[in-house]
Parts: sequence; structure tokens; C-alpha cells
Amino acid sequence: MKKLRYFCIAILILTLSVTVFASPLKEFKAAAIEFNPAFQQREQNYPAMAEAVKTAVVNGAKLILFPEMSTTGYLYGSRQSIKPYVDTIPGKTTDFFVKLARQYDVYIVVGMPEVDNKTKLYYNAAFLVGPQGLIGKYRKTNLYTLESTWAARGNLGVPVFKTPLGNIAMIICYDDYFYQSARLASLKGANILAFISSSGRMLQAKPKGAGVHVSIAAMQQQALQNGLFVVAANRNNIEKNTKLNVGVHYLGGSTIWNPLGKKLAQAPVSQQGDNPPAKTPPTILYATINPELYENENKKLLTERRPELYQEIALFMAPREVKASSKSHNIHALLVQYAPKFNAVSDNEAKIKKLMTTHVPGDTNLIVFPEYSLTGFSSSITAMQQLAQYAEKIKAFFQEIAKQYASYVVYNTIVEVKQHYYNVAIMLNPAGEVVATYKKTHLNQHEKQWLTAGNDLSVFDTNIGRIGLLIGDETRFPEAADVLSVKRADMIIVPAAWHGQYGKADAIDKSFLVKPYPENTNVIWYATAKNTQAYVLVANLVATKQQYVGSSALYSLDPVNGYYPPEVASKDKEQVFAVNFKTIAPKMWWTSQQIITDGRRPELYVPLLLDPKGECFKVWQESKDFFVGCWR
Repeated sequence: MKKLRYFCIAILILTLSVTVFASPLKEFKAAAIEFNPAFQQREQNYPAMAEAVKTAVVNGAKLILFPEMSTTGYLYGSRQSIKPYVDTIPGKTTDFFVKLARQYDVYIVVGMPEVDNKTKLYYNAAFLVGPQGLIGKYRKTNLYTLESTWAARGNLGVPVFKTPLGNIAMIICYDDYFYQSARLASLKGANILAFISSSGRMLQAKPKGAGVHVSIAAMQQQALQNGLFVVAANRNNIEKNTKLNVGVHYLGGSTIWNPLGKKLAQAPVSQQGDNPPAKTPPTILYATINPELYENENKKLLTERRPELYQEIALFMAPREVKASSKSHNIHALLVQYAPKFNAVSDNEAKIKKLMTTHVPGDTNLIVFPEYSLTGFSSSITAMQQLAQYAEKIKAFFQEIAKQYASYVVYNTIVEVKQHYYNVAIMLNPAGEVVATYKKTHLNQHEKQWLTAGNDLSVFDTNIGRIGLLIGDETRFPEAADVLSVKRADMIIVPAAWHGQYGKADAIDKSFLVKPYPENTNVIWYATAKNTQAYVLVANLVATKQQYVGSSALYSLDPVNGYYPPEVASKDKEQVFAVNFKTIAPKMWWTSQQIITDGRRPELYVPLLLDPKGECFKVWQESKDFFVGCWR
């Protein structure tokens, strides 16, 4: 009887243990604090930060973020000027916030300038603390102009830290322009991306209101591309360094996004001008994080990546790039969007000819047609395979268009090669000759049932610049576009069949932008242009049974500052949409493909190339460290 009692107690204890450890994560509230530190101070900012933490806790927050360089202010121009304000991690600063985390049973992310005790190097850093103490730190990977005068580039990669709230990664401000940071975090198992910034516009910049990128405006893409909750904290005041004669108006606008790209909350965008109050109180933004969304369709898409095609990502292509275009070209492009009848090639030819007559050829030198350019789409695999019989007829039609308009033409069709079917984009020169053939490399689930994937991501030289090709929904894989950027594409052309299945309309507050983008902007296409610094031209279908949503577009290199803002066609009208631009960003712009190339950190990108089913990837993913022996 006694033995039976002990046995029952043991079973009860085991059951309770399993219940405790197996219990799902619960919803919690995150807070992004728009804290404005006193410039050239450190400990003097602690009390106000403590008060902000207390306020967030009273309002139920469990995860609390402060902005970049929130203990000291941002505008330092040399190691000497920032030396009095740096601190070690761990050090006085972390000790202070560990006490707060323990007192309130919360998790806190803080941005600060760090000094490494061994090397005496300084870093723009962030740390995460919780009730158990200091959990980990991150050093900013991609440095912006001013901080490059005092900070070394981060050397920790993008670590991910396990907490009772979920797995948390941190990145800082200009890191956002390099998609690889958030991608690495997601691949390593992050659930939450803690993004901290000092994001705004230079005062008295030219053109008016421009002069610096607004990283806080780029968070929706990080959430969508990587299936992550993104909690983004910014500042909302003005900071000036009179010795350097520089000033920044921080725009606020902190945001919290869920992994499906839905904006959960946003703070107001600051419009306070050049004369803000002497003291600007913190604005605190709250939103609920639901751990049930840690596993989601965007996170699952990571398993569809094809690392074997991405090797160029790890190449260091700066500063002497032999592939880059040296000549800028004036592009006068036509993006043709229409509603095709399925498997009615002759009818579709007639419709396109009629549409084209509404546009005088003039100086047109590029024409882009949608996916399934002359055939339309059916969910029937047998019906789609039958479309391959029209490949030569379709080619002849577009050769006629190329010659008539003396233009390059990009179109899409189904091609059969030795009983294998491919989704193919073809580019013709003005003489109607085939100068590029691209077989879609990233197939969606329907396509995998009957199509064979291509195995090459190439850039093609033409008389109007270097052109890369992608097809439709494979723009969801930023690595594919990145390869084209590394190969120095001036343009990426995308025949598409988009009915809203990805890249939901951009929900960024237009107050961030000098020139607002159209309502039907696709955030994935928008991000592709920004991150590759290659103009992205998309031609899409409209209407039909699939309810395509048009929105053919030109996406430009620097949409935030208003240089060639996105130009987007109608959602529902058949039209020939004309766009004009000049390839290669002028040197006066704040960014360019060369700047992005120079700023890449390929030594950190190796995990992007690992076989996700291979042992090394598993070792890296499960390791507490970012760098592991199997690839280091």
C-alpha cells in the first residue's frame, strides 16, 4: 500500500511537470517606448527611463523596448566625443536595468554605446535583460554614416535569445536596409524581432525633407518576409550637435506588426518642426503578442528557399566591381495589364493589339507583359500543360511587338523540354531575337505538381542596362533578388499573376514619406527594389476568375525620400501603363546599389546558404552562438 502511494505521488509529480513544461506560451503585451534621452548624458537618463518602464508595467507590458542609443543620444562624430558615455556589457547600465527587470518581472531591450574591455573598440549595441539577469547583446551590423566615425562594425552576427516570452532577436536602425539580418534571425528560430532605431530626417536637408532614410518605415516587410512579430521603437524629438553642425528630426511612428504583416499599433509620426518643447515626454506604444502566431504561413515559407542557388550572396563585391553598369540609361517602359481569356491565344493577341494602339510608340524601349502573357491561367494541371503547344506561336507574336516598337520585350509562357514543363520568362531585343531565357526557380505548391524548377539566377547585359528576371510570387524570396543585385542588375523585371496572395498593400504611414505611395502598393515588390537598389518593373493581370488585382508598377530605389516614388497602375482596369526613369542612382542620393554593395556583410551570410536539412544548419540553428564550427 505504501509503495502504491509513492507510485501515485510520483505519477502526479511527473504529470504536473509535463503539464508545466508543455503548457503553451500565453499572450502578453509589448511596449515600444519613444524615449528621448538628454544628449551627452548617461546615468542622468536612467531615472526617466525607469519611470517609463514603470508606466509600461502599470499598463501591463512584459516586453519593453527603448530606442537606439537611448542612454546617451545619437549624434556623436568621433571616438573622443563619445568616450565619456560608453559602457561595457555587462556594466553599470545593464546592472541598472537588470534591477528594474527583476523588480517588475519584465524583459527590457535597451540601445547604448558599448566599449569592449579587451579591444577598447566601441560598438552601437543593444542588450536584453530579464528577471534572470542579462540575457544577451547585439552589436549593430550595418553602420550608418555618422556612427562609422566612432563605432566598429558588429561582430556577433544576429544571435537569438530564448525567453519565456519566445525567442527574441535584436537589430538596429540601418540594419533594416539589409534584409539578411531579419532573415538570419528568423532562420535561427526567432519569434520576435526587437527593432530599435533613431530614425528621422536631417534638418535643413536638400531636397526639402529628405536626406536620410527612415528605417522605422520598413518594418512591415520584415514581418511579412520572415513570419516574425516586429516590435519597433523610435525617438520623436529633435537632437542637435552644434559642434558638428548637424541635427536630426526623429519621426516617432514606432510600430508593432504581427507575422502576417498586419499592423497591430503605431505611434503618431512626429510633425513638431524645428522648435520642439525643451523636454519631450516619452510616447509608449502597446500591442498584444499572440504566441499562437509564432508558427505561421510566412515562417513556413522559409522551407521553400533554395540555398543551393544563393552562393553569390556570400561574395564580397566591393569596392572594385567589374560587373556594374558604368552608363545610365533612360528607360521608357510600357507595362501591359489585361484580362486574358484562358486558352484563347488568338483572342488575347487581338485584345493586346487593341490596347497597344492606345499608346503611341514614341521613344518606348521596353515593354513588359504579365505572367501567362497570352494564355491565362487554369487550376487544371492538364489544361496548363496543354499551353506549351503555343510556345512558338506566342514567341512569334511578341517578336512582332518587339520589331513594331523597336523595343525590348519581356513575356511569360509555358515551355516543354523533354517532357518537362517550365514557367519561363523570355526577353527579346528590338530585332525580335531571344536575348534571355529564365526558368522560374521558386515554384509554389500548385506549380510543384506539374512544373520543373529552373536552376539559374542570371543577369543579362542589354543596350538599356543589366536586367534580371523573376516570375510572380518568387519575389517572396529576397535571396533570389539579392543574387541579382550582387550580379549588379540595374532592373529586375517581373511578369506576375497577383491576386493578393502575398505582399499585402503597404500599410506604412504615409507621413514618413516625402511623396506618398499609391494605395495598392505591394510591399514585397516595394522592398525588393529598396533592398536590391535595382528598379523593379512588374506587369500583372487583372480580373478573370482568379480575380487578379492589376497594380502593375515601377518600384524605385529610394521611395522614402521621394526620388522616383512608386508608380502603380489601376487595380482593375486593362491598360498600358507608361513609366519613365533613369537607371543608376545619382551620387547626390543618400543611397545606391554601390553603397549597398559596399555595406554588405557576406561573412555573416553563410547560414543563408546552408542546406536546411543538413547537419551544419541544424547545429547552427540549435546553438546559442551565432558562429559555429561547421561553417566558421
